Amino acid sequence: MKVLRDWLLMMWLLTSNLAAGQAATRPAKLPFIEVDMTRKQVRVDCQAIRVDAPLEFFCVAIGGPEHEAVLRTPARPSDVHLALLMLGLEPGQPVRFSEAAQKWLAPDGPPLRISVEFEKAGERVIVPAHRLMKSIRHGQVMPDRPFVFTGSRMLEDGRYAADVTGYLVSIVNFDLSPIDVPRLASNANDTLEWQVNEDVAPEMGAKVTMILEPIGSGDAAAQGAPLPSGSEVQTRPATLRSDPQKLERLERLWAERVAPHDAALRQAAQAQYDVIRELRREQQRLIDEADRIQRLIDELEKRYQDMTTPRPEPLGPAPSQEPPGP
Repeated sequence: MKVLRDWLLMMWLLTSNLAAGQAATRPAKLPFIEVDMTRKQVRVDCQAIRVDAPLEFFCVAIGGPEHEAVLRTPARPSDVHLALLMLGLEPGQPVRFSEAAQKWLAPDGPPLRISVEFEKAGERVIVPAHRLMKSIRHGQVMPDRPFVFTGSRMLEDGRYAADVTGYLVSIVNFDLSPIDVPRLASNANDTLEWQVNEDVAPEMGAKVTMILEPIGSGDAAAQGAPLPSGSEVQTRPATLRSDPQKLERLERLWAERVAPHDAALRQAAQAQYDVIRELRREQQRLIDEADRIQRLIDELEKRYQDMTTPRPEPLGPAPSQEPPGP
């Protein structure tokens, strides 16, 4: 993974505005991607897809599995990976099977908040990614859960695997997807449970900006960074907006009960992420060690069986076929 990271960073340094001597605080440009260092955001140009099928992805590269996604993008997954590295994130690990534990391990990595910005009824709105999907069975909106930056990998021919598959943000587990969900979610067709939420999702072909933000201390939302000019966050139900007094009372209650704990909550969130990350690393180290010991056990048992397995006695010379002498 470090080799991949170093290679991506090298490519960025050769083409970035830092190499041209520009200020590091200016948004860095990649094809169809903007990296805002100040607000800790990666903004990806996308297009809405109105598929009528179970979903496996939130976003894919054009030419990828578009028939199973909410959005598609002309950006390369490797460039999105690079953009997240530029924010200082280190990729975690994809879904994987542990021979020692004899079970699948969920993807893990730095948590991400994903939202989308698009035009609706003549206004720019920002909507959390989960609201664009709903349950096939019950019609309920997908729960608000984070994604994780797992990173894809380099193939033997030197290509970035997700550039080949077109995977970018998955909602079921794929080991080549750069961004996944931090839980076990089968990609078997009979287990798929989400579809496009037509009531919220943009129209087919609509231009959309997918926004990726780290969750934890230093992320844009936690610091109260301003939204883009002309933007509006669509987070409050119409019933609250229609009752200004109720809305004001709720906001005042939030300011009194929640706002004073802002720093403590952010510190707790960062501590939670750091502790879980280190525990997962220790878990993986123990699993790797257990796998190594198991391989040694298997090898010693095989050698012992080879030494103790009875072998047939060698056959004597074949009897002569000549008739006995006089």
